[in-house]
Amino acid sequence: MKLKKVLNNNVILAKTDDHQEVVVFGNGIAFNLKPGNLIDETKINKIFILKTRDISIKLANLLKEVPIEYVEIAQEIIIYASKKLNVSISDYMILTLTDHIYFAVKRYKNKEQIRNVLLWEVKRFYKTEFEIGLKALEIVEEKTGMKFDEDEAGFIALHLVNTLVEGNENDKAINITNIVQDILGIIKYHFKIEFDEDSLNYGRLVTHLKFFAQRILVKDRIYDEEDDLFNQVNYKYPEAFECVKKIERYVLNGYGTKITHAEMVYLVLHISRMTNRNKY
Repeated sequence: MKLKKVLNNNVILAKTDDHQEVVVFGNGIAFNLKPGNLIDETKINKIFILKTRDISIKLANLLKEVPIEYVEIAQEIIIYASKKLNVSISDYMILTLTDHIYFAVKRYKNKEQIRNVLLWEVKRFYKTEFEIGLKALEIVEEKTGMKFDEDEAGFIALHLVNTLVEGNENDKAINITNIVQDILGIIKYHFKIEFDEDSLNYGRLVTHLKFFAQRILVKDRIYDEEDDLFNQVNYKYPEAFECVKKIERYVLNGYGTKITHAEMVYLVLHISRMTNRNKY
C-alpha cells in the first residue's frame, strides 16, 4: 500500500496494490512520508474502503475538519441500519451522516437545539427509519456523552429516507427543482458567491431545500419556532437572516405561502453554515 495524499499526521489517502483508493487512519502514519512511499502497515488502525474514488476523496476532505470518531459513529449506525432494513446503503451516507452528527453535537454544545418540524410525519410514515434514528441516538450518547432528543432521531431518519428513495419523476419533482434553483440563486446573488456543487455544505443545503420546497407546494403548515431561538439566530447570523428575508418574499409572492419562524431558523442556520465554512 502506497501513500497518495497526506491529510494530516494521522489520516492519509492511500492506494492499495490493486489500485483501489482507501482512507487510512493510524497514529503518526504520515510522519516523514511522501507521495508514492510505502506505508508502514503496522501503524494502521482503520481503513475505509469505499466503492468510488469520488466518495473516498470527499471523505478524506471531510476528515480535515471532522474527527475520525464521528466517521466511526456514522459507520456503526449505517451497519445497524442496513441490517435492520435489509438493504445496501449508498457510500454517500457515510459523508452526510458523519457531517450531520458532527454539526448536531456542535449545535447542542452551543445550545442551538432546533425542533424537527417533520417529526410527526417521520414517526407516522417512516417508522422503521425512526427506530433506527432512536438507536443512533444511543450510539451517539455512548460514544460522545451527548444526549440528543427525538428531533435528532427524526433528522437521522430523514437522512436514511433521502439516501434510499429517489425523487419522483413527475411535475412535482420539476416544481421542486425550480424552487430549489430559484432559492439558490437568491443566496448566490445575496452573498455574491459561487457554489462548489461538490461540497458537503452545498449538498446539505440542497437536501434541506428539497424538503422545504415540498412543504411549499403542499402548503404544509408547521408549528412555529419559539421566539427565543428565532431572535437568537437573527442576532447571531444577521447576514444570513437578511438573505432569508428575501427568500420569504419570494415564497410569499410566488406561492402565496408565508414562511414560519421555524422554517426561517432552519434556513438561516444552513445558509450561515455554508457561507461561513466555505468562502467560494
